[in-house]
Amino acid sequence: MPPISGLRQAFGRSGALRQSRSSVCLFCSFTKHAGPSSLVPRRKPLGGSARRESTDTAATPTTTFSDPRRDLQDALLDLQTHAPNHVNLARVQLALRNLSQTPGYESIRVAFLGLKNGSNSGPTAKKLLKLALADPLNPPGEWEAQLEDHDLSQPLIVRVGAVEEHSEEKLEVAKGHSIPEIKVSSPPLNAGDLEMLLMEAGELAAAEHTGDALAVDDAILAPTVEISVSPKGILTPIATPVHMALLVGDGVLGAASVLSIPVLEGSDTITAAVNFKRLDADDLTGCPIVKVNLEAGEEGLELFRRDVGNAMKYQALWSESNVGRIGDWLRENVLPTENDATKTPVRNLIQSLLQNTSAKIQADETRGLFKAVAGDIPPDAVARLNQGLTEWAQNAHEELQERLEVAFASRAWRKLGWWKLFWRADDVGMLSSEMLSLQFLPGAEKSIIYLAGRVQEAGIAEGHTNHPLYSSPPPTTHSTAVVTQSEVKWPTHISFTRNYLQEKTVPALQALAQKLVLQSTGSTALTTALAGLTYLSAFGAYESGAIAALGLVWSLRRLQQKWETARDFWEGEVREEGRKAIRATEASIAQVLERASKSRSSEVEALDELRKAREIIQRAEDALARLP
Repeated sequence: MPPISGLRQAFGRSGALRQSRSSVCLFCSFTKHAGPSSLVPRRKPLGGSARRESTDTAATPTTTFSDPRRDLQDALLDLQTHAPNHVNLARVQLALRNLSQTPGYESIRVAFLGLKNGSNSGPTAKKLLKLALADPLNPPGEWEAQLEDHDLSQPLIVRVGAVEEHSEEKLEVAKGHSIPEIKVSSPPLNAGDLEMLLMEAGELAAAEHTGDALAVDDAILAPTVEISVSPKGILTPIATPVHMALLVGDGVLGAASVLSIPVLEGSDTITAAVNFKRLDADDLTGCPIVKVNLEAGEEGLELFRRDVGNAMKYQALWSESNVGRIGDWLRENVLPTENDATKTPVRNLIQSLLQNTSAKIQADETRGLFKAVAGDIPPDAVARLNQGLTEWAQNAHEELQERLEVAFASRAWRKLGWWKLFWRADDVGMLSSEMLSLQFLPGAEKSIIYLAGRVQEAGIAEGHTNHPLYSSPPPTTHSTAVVTQSEVKWPTHISFTRNYLQEKTVPALQALAQKLVLQSTGSTALTTALAGLTYLSAFGAYESGAIAALGLVWSLRRLQQKWETARDFWEGEVREEGRKAIRATEASIAQVLERASKSRSSEVEALDELRKAREIIQRAEDALARLP
């Protein structure tokens, strides 16, 4: 609030600049669906400079003049499309809205943010906002009491503009959301089409802990508020971008919190004010914060409203409060400009948006280039590895067929013939396990380890490890399907399948051999006993011998059939599990090579997209430089 000597001049200026312009609510443009048409509203007629440019263009048809505002809009829309993960979309929409308005009369948004640091920053922010907007020539307005009574657990919108005499300055909830809103008339700022957001900066502390200055700037210049956009009252976080922000603190804790925030923007965009009751200006020399004394400001405002004769005391107390610096900061940036020039906060918004986006793109480019240089894969490496994988699979299938044919025709396997089970039933497990250890893909297992070494040598690494992540069989089943990924240095399907055959199928085969021997022995003994009983029952020796012989032949025949069937089934199972192990191993290596190829392609595409985004930023910067 300016001193008395400058009030009349400020009033005269605001009356000359006041226009009947429709203002858009701070939240309405973000709670509605924003399609392509809503991002770039219909533009108002440009000022005199644009009309003169059109006249010059008509006079010289051979010369082409482009509209910098239109070029800047197109560039921001392209940036929003090609770099959505690097640009703050909410701030882009705010910039597009400003560019669609009349130059020099853009609406400006300012946030008063009370820091949550254990001090009295919330009430301090309310008092500072009230003093910055209060009119000392008029009695206290109803909005001042409503502002003091407002609970800052919920944000508040303050719209500054001329209020008609028959209307009241009252607290109301804007249609479409649950954020309360106050319309305030402040003669020095009425012509600025000013929208203010009063809230506590709760998410600023979380952004500050990350140590990322860009994240802190986004948290300050695009604070998040929770509004109800559904009939059920479900709160939805909405980013509310602003052009300028004032960080408000109270006392020593507030000053410490303000000074600890890593802010990249200049004081014309982000500034800070801290309330000190007793502190000389010399104590804050060189400090970037604005020292204010709100008690002195409130006392001076009350004295002047009580009696105009207290003007001298008001002047002294107002000067001591230093609130006038906040008012000057608002007027310098909010009021309409001369010659239809774009307002400074709009320029700062677009420039900050482009700089932050460029910094994020540059950081991603650096990480991408470092990754590409550190783990660059030669162009023909994947092709050579695929060829090596094909040769390995062919050799592995040949080895499986040849070695198993030799193993199942060997003398050791012939020792397990059905007629030898009576004295070799206990050797089935030992001989089968030994055959699997020696003949089940030993060469293929060594070759796949060598091939995995070649893959790692080619520079293929994934995740936080220094080697590729191969798929491996699940630990609880024998299926060799590719279902999981573990940090192994080579595929383990062959060894897993060999262990499965030795631990699951070999004991079952040995148990079957012992069972068949017992069954055959038991059957023979029963038939022999029956033959003896028959002989004792007055039958002849011929008949008794026939019964015994028949029992012996039947039991041996049954032993032969079941054991040969079991051996053939086990041989087929070993062959099939070997083929499955080879296919699963091949698929595991192929999956790694495919991911490496796709990763290289995606990295190249990502770098190309980042280069395209940088070109768009360059276009936007050129258009911003030509903006009047």
